Amino acid sequence: MAKTTKNKIVYEENINNIKGKATAVFFPDSLQDMKNLIKLGKGDIIPRGNGTSFTGAVIPQNSIIVDFSKMNRILQIDSVKKLAVVEPGVLLSDLNSELESYGLEFPIIPVFSGLETIGGMLAKNASGNREIKYGKMLSWTDSLQVIDWKGEQIRVAKSDLSDFIGMEGTTGLIIQAVLRLTSLKQRSMTILKADTLQDAFIASRKLKLKQDICSIDLVNPDISHLLGMQSKYHIFVELESDEGTFKGENYESHLKLKNKAYKKAASELGCVYISNIKFLIDSLQDFLTYLEEKKIPYFSHLASGVVFPLFKPGQIEIMNEVMKLAKKFKGKIAYNFGIGFTKKDTLEIGEKEIIRRVKARNDPQWRFNRDKLVDYKPKEEKEEKPEKKEAVEEKKTEEKEEKQKEESKEIAEIKEKTLEQTFKEEIKELESNNHNTPAAIEIAETQTIKRPEPELTPEEREKIKKIAAGFFAGGRAQEENKEQKT
Repeated sequence: MAKTTKNKIVYEENINNIKGKATAVFFPDSLQDMKNLIKLGKGDIIPRGNGTSFTGAVIPQNSIIVDFSKMNRILQIDSVKKLAVVEPGVLLSDLNSELESYGLEFPIIPVFSGLETIGGMLAKNASGNREIKYGKMLSWTDSLQVIDWKGEQIRVAKSDLSDFIGMEGTTGLIIQAVLRLTSLKQRSMTILKADTLQDAFIASRKLKLKQDICSIDLVNPDISHLLGMQSKYHIFVELESDEGTFKGENYESHLKLKNKAYKKAASELGCVYISNIKFLIDSLQDFLTYLEEKKIPYFSHLASGVVFPLFKPGQIEIMNEVMKLAKKFKGKIAYNFGIGFTKKDTLEIGEKEIIRRVKARNDPQWRFNRDKLVDYKPKEEKEEKPEKKEAVEEKKTEEKEEKQKEESKEIAEIKEKTLEQTFKEEIKELESNNHNTPAAIEIAETQTIKRPEPELTPEEREKIKKIAAGFFAGGRAQEENKEQKT
């Protein structure tokens, strides 16, 4: 496995200028190398694809970076079962280029599809603009091969995939994935224009009723102008049929045009910060209206309710204000980009607890990607300090005295029970011989008081007298009740 400590600066800075510190960078080229890294290495280990995270998910904190760019092989394509076995460093664009000759495709297309690796998409559970039809990565993954916290290779079946997909590299190193595929579709595109935001939403609701629609993307007037179109709302409608206006090469060129939205906003408006939030459709319209009032440029996957607001470096306070409002609107922040390092405060308490449990189950020593998703707080084991000799002796003496007290108490209780039982038996015998109950009582009392008890202490004798007195008082009360009835 290649290792380098040179040019680590490439790995120490995020797209959004978040900085960290890497202790080393590894380029694994064999399974054994990765096992050795986990077993012998110490500290935080961060798996990395192309580093396209906007939330600092791969920023090191005195960490070891595992760069999977060299593990980029497509190991197998099964055209009958429609499955592909791939390594984590495979680019999505390369996979789909290879699948084209089989008449197949992988349908999840994120915003930055030309740069996304399969490992990165699995880590974030990516979706993309075709979510209304194809969902997210979890739905298109059959199984995984993972290096766990002990350095062992494990197979992760369908039922346990959520412990790794969407966990942003915090539970293990994904080294292989079996992906489901679909038949290659012939797509076309239609672009609609709207003068108002309300008109755009009305059009979107009607379009979603059509069966062959796979994505509906909205670009606001500011972004439309940057793309060389009129300063109006433009709706890019992608169809899985030839009913669209643009087909073949025209379809491909307009698809690329739409995908330039962020690049144009970053280069010409200076909006390098991008966030993404998912809403219910009604809330999305209200939120976009708010962005319009604040003059914040954006584009949106309108069909699935995801919006991408864009900000300049000097608009951090405005961005925080927007995020607060998004939470009030019940928006799911960092929906496609992950939580990483910068969006941890957007998680609810319940969500954090679930993540902690999954993390503890799969990485109890917190070896992978610490401080991402939730904070890393190691439980320090308290060392037991040896007690002083005097303290030990004193503790033993106290334990001995306590034990003696307990034994004396048990003996006293046994004596009381034995004497009480004896009294009862004697009284029964006296009553059977003499029907004069008061005389029997008098004799019993006399016998009890005069009974020799050399083995009892004065305190024990006093306690016995009280018990006997209480018992006989009960007998007298019963006789008096009988006489009254007579």
